[in-house]
Amino acid sequence: MSEELAQNFVDFVNKSPTQYHATTELAKMFSSNGFTQLHEKEAWSESLEKGKSYFITRNSSAIIAFSVGGNYKSENGFTIVGAHTDSPGLRVKPISKKQTQGSIQIAVSTYGGGLWYTWFDRDLTIAGRVLVKKDNKVKQELIHIKKPIMNIPNLAIHLNRGVNSKGFTPNTENHLIPILSTEISEALNKTPKTTNQNHHPLLLSIVAKELEIEIDQIVDFELSIVPYEAAVIGGQFSEFIYSPRLDNLMSSYAGAIGLIEGALNTEGLEKDAMTRVFVAFDNEEIGSSTLCGARSNFLKSIIKRITYSFVNEEKKKKSEVFNIALRNSFLMSADNAHAVHPNYSSYHESRHQCKMNAGPVFKTNLNGKYTTQVVSGFVIKEIAKLNKIPVQDFVVRNDSGCGSTIGPALSTQLGLNAIDIGVPQWGMHSIRETAGTLDLFYIMKLFVAFYNQFSQVSATIEELD
Repeated sequence: MSEELAQNFVDFVNKSPTQYHATTELAKMFSSNGFTQLHEKEAWSESLEKGKSYFITRNSSAIIAFSVGGNYKSENGFTIVGAHTDSPGLRVKPISKKQTQGSIQIAVSTYGGGLWYTWFDRDLTIAGRVLVKKDNKVKQELIHIKKPIMNIPNLAIHLNRGVNSKGFTPNTENHLIPILSTEISEALNKTPKTTNQNHHPLLLSIVAKELEIEIDQIVDFELSIVPYEAAVIGGQFSEFIYSPRLDNLMSSYAGAIGLIEGALNTEGLEKDAMTRVFVAFDNEEIGSSTLCGARSNFLKSIIKRITYSFVNEEKKKKSEVFNIALRNSFLMSADNAHAVHPNYSSYHESRHQCKMNAGPVFKTNLNGKYTTQVVSGFVIKEIAKLNKIPVQDFVVRNDSGCGSTIGPALSTQLGLNAIDIGVPQWGMHSIRETAGTLDLFYIMKLFVAFYNQFSQVSATIEELD
């Protein structure tokens, strides 16, 4: 089971070079498993049914899916797994045209906190979304060039003798610029002309050819530079996943599978008194303060619409019931964690060194970077114990910085009990990361168990206010 799940995940990553592709693939997964698509601009409150499953996307880069329990009542609330679709990377600038020393280059902006030195000497390509004009209408098309068309070459050691002793510290504005072609080759191949002055005709012609349109039909685009090298399962015993974008497509995929598994178990869903929710936001890597980020109204608006749909039939006061529902709800904020690095073990807190393929990691930070606390942690650890799923605990060293997640933003905004949890990995924010195949299986099973058993386990705790 874990091997099949890992291979399916690898296939998912390879189809998801950007947040737009990832959201599209997640939507396909839900649709093919009986979830009905809804739209925020349409009224759908009266069409929701208990025991049924639905999904909604926003900006083509964030998605919410939910299954309404057969015994759901509006004040009972929600069991929520939250993740994100974006990863650190390079984005094409609005004006990207650049020619230097006989080379055609693409000017890029850094997105998020990447390990930028890992992007040098890699086979790269482009992916993203393109606005195309057809029949006097503008529509969105996704693009992924499945060919290595550029790279960012390193400077030879002969010209940078101190690099191995002083460290490699490229300037992200001057040195992190992909090379697409030489001017000589471009001239010999006669790139079509265009009136667009913002991007080189060669880049525009590549996009147009892939979409089978004319250059002048391109209205605009949001393109990312992405690694050409595919995700794979590796290691002597196939115990590792070597891949770009493990942070955080791993949590997104496992969370979606967890919700789907629960929806397919119709008997369990029919008995559930809560609504099960999966959400994958965009823009976590840059703070979540966007239309489709965790600080937006996306999740709040959807769960409010669900609550109000069933408040109508129960004839109760809407705002009061919604607030009660939030306090009865629980969030598992899922984002990858740091596995102890065998070559750098001193960088990890000595009592919290999480191992690869040893189970999901509970992330705790007493300065509020993560949401896990003693009561919320107990609930999920108890669910893990009941299902024989191994888990681990993580805190950073006192003299080390700490990242954060969507957890604190959502917990604060909505008043949710929550934990932060994730799969341990190496090389976080590198162009190519490493995680364990068993850990993917463990966290997916934990999500399934969470949806199925939260009500039962949480009932064993005396109510806290």
